[in-house]
Amino acid sequence: MTNREKYLIGIIIILIGALLFSLNRPVREESKELPIVIEEEEHSPVKIAVHIGGAVRNPGLYYISVDSRVADAIQIAGGPTPDADLDAINLASKLIDGSKILVPSKLKKLDISSGSNTSLGETSVGASVKKININTATAKELEELPGIGPTLAGKIISYRETNGPFKNIEDIKKVSGIGEKKFEAIKDLIIVE
Repeated sequence: MTNREKYLIGIIIILIGALLFSLNRPVREESKELPIVIEEEEHSPVKIAVHIGGAVRNPGLYYISVDSRVADAIQIAGGPTPDADLDAINLASKLIDGSKILVPSKLKKLDISSGSNTSLGETSVGASVKKININTATAKELEELPGIGPTLAGKIISYRETNGPFKNIEDIKKVSGIGEKKFEAIKDLIIVE
């Protein structure tokens, strides 16, 4: 092999090396930027789906931050209507993905107590025999169950806040103070959603 051939092979190797180096360079820059994008995605807040209904201005399905409370959900739904009975629900309860919040109306309660025969009154009476969701009920709502007083209602709420939502109605027997007899008295009046 002559010096000229060696020289040409050397130049070709240098050109190929320079070409490969320049082709690899943008890939390295892009890979340096990639972790920044992933990091920003990781810091985005986690959302949960919550159905808000009853006495709110814009009832519907909302996706809100995982650390939100019932009060936050009501505000996202446009706030309470003038007839909303906010004292009947626990505004400080943490929200659970897939939960449904029904804000009660003072007007419906008045129709029930007056014995009105209007369609609104009939709807309200039908709603009054509605089963109580033990995963979202307030202490006041739980106390409407036979044999459940303020202390036991507090234990039920404390249990679900510590252990998460009840998976089925039989799980309520895990709460201290609720045995088989008490469960039999309330099992047809409670649900889990």
